[in-house]
Amino acid sequence: MPRIWPVEDRSVERADEGPAALLRAMAAIAYRHRGKLLIWTLLCVAAAAIYARSREPVYTATASVLLEPRRQAATSAREVAAPATLDLSRADSEIQVIRSERLLATVFDSLGLASHPELQPRPPSLLRQLISSVTGKPSETKDGAQPAARSTAGTGAAPRIEPRQMAFANFASRITTRRVGQSYVIEISYVSSDPELPARVANAAASAYLLQSVGAKADAAASGAEFLQGRLDALSAQVKAATDAVREGSLPNLPTPDADARIIGAALAPLGPSGPGSTLIVIFGAVLGLMTGFFALAVAGLFDRRIRTGEALQRETGLLCLASVPDAAHWSGRARRAAPEMERLAVTGEDRGFGAAISDLRTAIEIAAPADAEGGHRIIAFCSAKPGAGNTLLTMNLAHLINQSGRHVTVINGESIWYPQDLNGLPGTASIVDALAARSTPPEKIVFFDLDGIAVLPIHSANAQRNRVADLCSPAVAQILAYAASKGDVLLDLPSFSGSAEGLALAKHADAVILTVAAGRNSVEEIDALARSLARVDANVIGAVVNRAGR
Repeated sequence: MPRIWPVEDRSVERADEGPAALLRAMAAIAYRHRGKLLIWTLLCVAAAAIYARSREPVYTATASVLLEPRRQAATSAREVAAPATLDLSRADSEIQVIRSERLLATVFDSLGLASHPELQPRPPSLLRQLISSVTGKPSETKDGAQPAARSTAGTGAAPRIEPRQMAFANFASRITTRRVGQSYVIEISYVSSDPELPARVANAAASAYLLQSVGAKADAAASGAEFLQGRLDALSAQVKAATDAVREGSLPNLPTPDADARIIGAALAPLGPSGPGSTLIVIFGAVLGLMTGFFALAVAGLFDRRIRTGEALQRETGLLCLASVPDAAHWSGRARRAAPEMERLAVTGEDRGFGAAISDLRTAIEIAAPADAEGGHRIIAFCSAKPGAGNTLLTMNLAHLINQSGRHVTVINGESIWYPQDLNGLPGTASIVDALAARSTPPEKIVFFDLDGIAVLPIHSANAQRNRVADLCSPAVAQILAYAASKGDVLLDLPSFSGSAEGLALAKHADAVILTVAAGRNSVEEIDALARSLARVDANVIGAVVNRAGR
């Protein structure tokens, strides 16, 4: 029947690409490397704070000038002044007038700044000296000027820059002029490490602008044939007031109505430094640290082929991840405990996460390699690409867990293991290699020593010569393993495949083979090579376990 009421489909398709996936990947990288990222960010913040404290404080003062309509001066007493006009593009033109070298030179010379220590050339920095030594070009000073170059063959000597010219260039770089929005207000600012100099320079620049405008009108009025003496005196007074103001670094003491501009804000001595912005520098250092840290981690991730999670294992190698076992030695004091305590960790309940992971591993093995209907026992092999993957720890904890369920377990150990007594004190057939050396020893005569209810038989002998000549491909090995399997489950703790091929010789006798991947240590290529090696001997690889996950 058709639906009467429409039902909203709430299913959402999850995409593995897009901004959300990128953010999740970045969050995962940041969490995995949180220690390194935090340390790097703190170092950048500390460097930024040190840089901010090392910078010399600077002060800024600003003078504001309002442009007014131009008035054409009357040339006689009977003549009426023309109406005021103001060009909309005049403000931008007047900014260029203030920035002109002529006006700035007037301020520079009037205040006598040619010998000011702040404007003198400084020696080039260490970085510029290094760049100069590499490129072979003369290094520039901190103020951007080049020192006198040495004459070389085929080239003439570079012109030497005079100290006054260099000081004026530094002075011009410190003064800024800008228009406030779309208004006719122009702000003139000067930056200096001297707290008293910025106000003098800004006011002098504003007065010089007025002087230039009034002086031009005075010159034009003086050349008029019918100019009234009173008009000339007024303009002369305004010129004198502006000239004195430029020389003193202040504002004119008389009104200057003929300047077509008036000062609406005098530059005041700054109450505090305007830079460097220590807070902004520290914030920039933190942001830079995070960005460079993420970039470094992303670049390292492109070349890092190590497997750390079960998802990465399945995605990169195609192997089924049976379990992800946390690092049992990560907790405080755990690494200093004896081997027997570590090998019983799954059944003591001290680390619930580790015990739950071993239990999940046993369940995954039961699903992937179930026993037959007659209750037959299985031979499960654990192998690794390199030593130190934790095969023994996984094998012994799994053996204790199976033994606690009432099933007999035999561990065939190929790595170093804790024994209740010295191997030299055991009979001559205390290992598979010893049994192969004896030749006539039947499997039931081999000594399996008991370890808390678990039968343990090493692969190697205490005699190094026997280990070198032993043939683990012998049919006698299959008989020994079959005898052990007749009593219960057998767990093969195989030697690592990086040192020898003994693991391959024993893996072909296993009903199921599990690859042990050390998180953060084994690469994708190593696991692929191990899987291909096992495939050549027709080993039944049912999956892999990621050991020491979370590193």
